[in-house]
Amino acid sequence: MLSSEEMDNLMVRISKREMAALEEFYEVMSKAVYGLAYVITKSPYDAEDIMQNTFIRVWDKAHRYRSGTNAKAWVMKIARNLALTKREEGKRFVELDEELPSEDMYRKMLQFQELNSLLSILKKEEKEIVVLYSVGFSHKEIAEILKRPYATVRWKYSNAISKLSQKEQSFEYAKSICRKGE
Repeated sequence: MLSSEEMDNLMVRISKREMAALEEFYEVMSKAVYGLAYVITKSPYDAEDIMQNTFIRVWDKAHRYRSGTNAKAWVMKIARNLALTKREEGKRFVELDEELPSEDMYRKMLQFQELNSLLSILKKEEKEIVVLYSVGFSHKEIAEILKRPYATVRWKYSNAISKLSQKEQSFEYAKSICRKGE
């Protein structure tokens, strides 16, 4: 991931309508945006839409970004707000003429379903913190994105990791019992 200064420079260039800067920004941030959107919506299709809409919004609103602030946090706030809005809409339409997912998309869906299953024991905010941390955000940046105190974010992250560790140990134990019966 780029430094805060490099991200800030990209945002300044985007505000000057430089498409190459947006492309570079997309390459750096798209996985994090997708991951957060997926955790909130639990839909790979909605997460993909939100990811695209986030970068459209970045392009359209880059002039509102204040240079010297945290560009990564600014983008993740946009993504989070879009995802929360989508989730609250609760609209799930399936178009009949929609193509089936590609093999790569299907593999990603399975990976995210496995991850979502593991994260299911966590509260909503704990999931967000774990996902944001796993894609490279610091606790300080996560606190800024979620508008929570730094100490609260660190505490919730620690508790979430503890819960996940216990669940993973239980899962491994159950798998070992199943193997013994084979």
